[in-house]
Amino acid sequence: MIMHRLLAVAALASLAVTGCADLSVQNPNDPDRERTFQTAGDIENLIAGGYRTWWSISGSNSRPGPILMTLSYQHSATAANFGMVEFSSWPKSRAHHQLADQFHSQNVGNAWADAWRSVSVAVEGLKTLDEGTLELPPDRMARARAYGFFMLGLAHASVASLYDQGYIYDPSIEIDDVTLHPYPEVWNAAVGYFDQAIAEAQAGQMAAIPSTWMSRSVEGDQLVRLIHSYRARFRAAMARTPAEREAVNWGAVLSDIDNGITETWFIDQNPGSEFAGGTATSASVNIFRLGPWGQMSYQYLGMADQSGQFQRWFALDPWERHPLLGADDPFLIVTPDQRFAQGSTVEEQTENEGSLFHISTGPGGFAAQWVRPDRGSFRWSYYRYHALDDWANNATPENRHDLPEIRIEEMNLLRAEALYRTGNLAGAADIINQTRTAAGLNATDAMGTNTDCVPRLPSGECGDLWEMIKWEVRLETMYTGLFMAPWYFHHRGWGDLTEGSFLQLPVAARDGEILGIDPVTYGGTFPFAAPVGTYGN
Repeated sequence: MIMHRLLAVAALASLAVTGCADLSVQNPNDPDRERTFQTAGDIENLIAGGYRTWWSISGSNSRPGPILMTLSYQHSATAANFGMVEFSSWPKSRAHHQLADQFHSQNVGNAWADAWRSVSVAVEGLKTLDEGTLELPPDRMARARAYGFFMLGLAHASVASLYDQGYIYDPSIEIDDVTLHPYPEVWNAAVGYFDQAIAEAQAGQMAAIPSTWMSRSVEGDQLVRLIHSYRARFRAAMARTPAEREAVNWGAVLSDIDNGITETWFIDQNPGSEFAGGTATSASVNIFRLGPWGQMSYQYLGMADQSGQFQRWFALDPWERHPLLGADDPFLIVTPDQRFAQGSTVEEQTENEGSLFHISTGPGGFAAQWVRPDRGSFRWSYYRYHALDDWANNATPENRHDLPEIRIEEMNLLRAEALYRTGNLAGAADIINQTRTAAGLNATDAMGTNTDCVPRLPSGECGDLWEMIKWEVRLETMYTGLFMAPWYFHHRGWGDLTEGSFLQLPVAARDGEILGIDPVTYGGTFPFAAPVGTYGN
């Protein structure tokens, strides 16, 4: 009955949020579908919010994104909000199971609740359709079933990628039989749900998904392509260790990419869109804010530098690292990579911003980022990521809130890793050369020729083909997909996380206490903590 209450209440909460169905349920712990869903439209209204609920995991401040961004040094901040300081400090903080802890009960717990809310509404809707008491035209039935199983796949995959375990719940499982399973089993269930969603979409004529469901209208063939791309992304992201990443079914990844999107999938956040507020919109206000909220970290991106300053910075104890290596010795990234500011002085780089990074020119300039030295000057740099400023600042009507969720570059670069893993080094090199040469770097080849020496590793050595693949993945996927923190999932699978970083999260505290699960802790000095990373610490 505990599981019954947890999931049933989640379903009804989502139904109430839609505000579309006529709720007449007497007991919220035992919902009566016949009384709750009076028309077929009620079912569609229920399941319609699934993607929006799921997507809030990615874009909200109170979900894991800010923690994962800063833990992996995709992002750097001296503001302690959302766990950004706690989890990116030295030594690394543990992820535990404490309801009283703000970041674990909110940033960790909210994502868990969102995922199971999406699952619950999909199951309630699909079960009602299976009962046959309400009828939909065949094309709308195909849409409801394909979309419902798509949501089951997305939500289960999200839980499996983040948490050590999760429920498995679908229309074939009685709610009283729902139990927790280890994350590989949850992922296997997600793969099956994705398969079922594809089968439902391809079984007959499917009505287009309205824009209110997924922010823009989606035809059946488009949905199938999205499912393949999401599945390709999660196949790679599921790995906790380099051994698990290597063991990924890379042939299946390639197949999914081949059948996936052919252009970037955007979330429409234009005014009037059902997706216009509350998720990535609010996150952008904070994550991309000037000053202490957002700046570039040197931890990995310093490998663009050719001046030798990065090696000097990295050799210091983390608490001694500073963007001034001496009284008049600034750590400027001097690089041929045009995604970074160009020049060898602050003045030159201020005038010549890169396509992704610039020296902050907001109020107070870069110095406005250098606050709270007690939280570590290793967080500081001269730079910030500005590529999404137009989107975050609502700069132009054309692009103001079209946020890339799955970039075509992400799929291309995932293909490059898959080709590398399966021995096609020349094919992998050809792919990364697309973004590499566009950034002003010389092309590489199957031998890993790196005449520009980008990236230049902490050891001073020029990165080989594998390091160049990772470099392009980092730069071309920042802040999109995978809860806006793709670096975390790539770095844990590549073995690049710094020592002590947690490799997964425990069951959210709220459910853990209800279910009577013994508290567990990951990261720090506890299990599922990253060893010393590829580059050291």
